[in-house]
Amino acid sequence: MAYNRCLRCGRALKDRLSKQRGYGPECWKKVQHNQPPRGPPLKIKSSIENIFDAIYIKDQILDRLQRAPVKTCSCGASLLAGELGTFDHDSGYRLRGFSFPQWVFITCPDCGLEWSYWKLRGPSLDDLCKHFKQTTLAEALGTLA
Repeated sequence: MAYNRCLRCGRALKDRLSKQRGYGPECWKKVQHNQPPRGPPLKIKSSIENIFDAIYIKDQILDRLQRAPVKTCSCGASLLAGELGTFDHDSGYRLRGFSFPQWVFITCPDCGLEWSYWKLRGPSLDDLCKHFKQTTLAEALGTLA
């Protein structure tokens, strides 16, 4: 979330770092001792079962993001320059190359906000999922007869 005014004194915030934390440099010095200590960053590790399939799938998802209607973050930065990531999630896509369903997201290169793939309204990922069977027109018509 980006702030336009300092949460302590109400003055307009000018630089990006101040807007991210919600405090100008002077007020930040006064309130930072009240901030909870941060632990080490979380390491998101997905369960890759085939690295070659996983790389191919991620390349395909990046290509599909080019056709997504939503391409900019709420901060105005282009999400196409962001980093694509996945992590294990029960409600995710069952992508080839991964042992568990994956939540697919892209991180904004400017503000760090993570956008899930479905929020960008990108093209379907069904054909990249395990157990997806494409049928030819002849197969589909053959089952109707």
